[in-house]
Amino acid sequence: MVHFNNLRDFISYHKDYIHQEMDRRITQIPKSRHGDLVLKTIDGRRRVDIWLDLVIKALEGDPEPFFIDQERVGYIRAAEFYEFEFGLIFYDAFRQSVYEILQDSIRLKKIDPMNLYEDLWKLDGILFRGYSNIASTYLKTREDKITSRITHLNELYNFTNEIISTFKLQEIVKTILRKIVPLFGVEKGYLVIYRGKQICGVYTHPVLEEAHDILSVMESSRKENAILYVDESGDVYREIDLFHLKRVVSAPIQAYRRCIGTFALINSKKGFKFVAKELNLLNQFLHVSAIALENAFMVEEIEQNRQVTSLLTGKMITIQEEERRRLASDIHDTIAQTLTGVSYKMQFCKELARKNSSSLMDQLDVSINMIHQSIDQSRELISNLRPDLLDTIGLPPALKRFLDSYTKETGIVVSAQLPEEVQLPTDIRICLFRVVQEALTNVYKHADTKTAKIIVKEENGNIILVVDDKGKGFDMSQGTPWMKHQNKLGLLSMRERVEAAGGSLLIDSKIHGGCRIEAKIPLKTDERI
Repeated sequence: MVHFNNLRDFISYHKDYIHQEMDRRITQIPKSRHGDLVLKTIDGRRRVDIWLDLVIKALEGDPEPFFIDQERVGYIRAAEFYEFEFGLIFYDAFRQSVYEILQDSIRLKKIDPMNLYEDLWKLDGILFRGYSNIASTYLKTREDKITSRITHLNELYNFTNEIISTFKLQEIVKTILRKIVPLFGVEKGYLVIYRGKQICGVYTHPVLEEAHDILSVMESSRKENAILYVDESGDVYREIDLFHLKRVVSAPIQAYRRCIGTFALINSKKGFKFVAKELNLLNQFLHVSAIALENAFMVEEIEQNRQVTSLLTGKMITIQEEERRRLASDIHDTIAQTLTGVSYKMQFCKELARKNSSSLMDQLDVSINMIHQSIDQSRELISNLRPDLLDTIGLPPALKRFLDSYTKETGIVVSAQLPEEVQLPTDIRICLFRVVQEALTNVYKHADTKTAKIIVKEENGNIILVVDDKGKGFDMSQGTPWMKHQNKLGLLSMRERVEAAGGSLLIDSKIHGGCRIEAKIPLKTDERI
């Protein structure tokens, strides 16, 4: 039978059994996150063993490591938001387990109770001091965290008030960078704004030249729809806990399940602290930023639509007046002059009927020819206003005749891939024909090329028209061309026609890269090719 002269040896000998008894008592209390850590994780069980070893060392006469450890644990558990009350439960579980085993040992006379009085008093003092260290550190840390949270909430409140006070994109971008970058204590920040998949703006704070290595990480963040981290060695990760210090943090800005931007925090020379707490704060600021940016886009789109409507209305009035003038000129130059000639001939025929009837038939034949010519001219004018071939022979033959005429007049050769037969509603036939007319007119006026190509096809329930040229093209990097160039209003009229037919128009062009126009209109089942 083992006999003990002091409490330190007794606890050291029964350490594993004390640990088991503590587990049993902790299991009996209501379930808690802190309790699960102690009972169910390797780290938690290791921490209990360390705690017991430090208590034994304190009983040997060196309590400082135990006190320091409890301060550190108090800080960590408070920072991780574990339950404060569990500390008292843990200490009580240790006391009860030791006292129960002591009672059994005293009854079996393994230890003399007279030798325990001073040691038990010493143990209570050590435990009281250790728990006091946990409590004071825990409460101070919680107070600091509450203060920090209040500060962050105030920052977020002020940020929200400032950013929602304007709908101007440039001012919103400046506010995002000016407020968020200093908050995280980094050297600089980058903000990239997207429209669709195209970059429409790159902004920095403070104002710097673009760093292509940073932009490549931000583009990856957009494509992967994930927050990416770059460590001090330059490696890129998606897991926030792989390392404590980051050199770059790049996060997508999401609005309605689409990425409208990416934001990056950067320290060029050394890493900065960025863990779960910082990530949560950044996400809150980016959520507000996404709402503000989306509102700015909506306001900008409304203003653009208003301008487009104004431009289109003016264009329609101009087109109507130009069409009236052209028709008046054509009628004057053709039908009116022909009919005037017929009138003169009729007067001349009256004279011949009285004086020289033998020449009358010849003059009547000339008059009849002039009338037929006037009829043909009338038909041509009517056909220009509304091609009757669309109704009689269909879209592909009408396009072929138009392309033959177009090539003769302009010298531009147009290759065409057309289906043999198309069964389409009247409004879609007219829409596609007019888009081809307008697009090829633009090729003649602006593209500076001698070739073009058109395609008409059915695909996935849509009728698709493509007009493509390899001419000089134009710049679309700053948005829709008709907003800046009045001579691009033909593109606007094409878009309006296609959208009125229930479809969409895609315009893709760049300087010296040609222009490709694609109209896509959904078809009902009974409207397909």
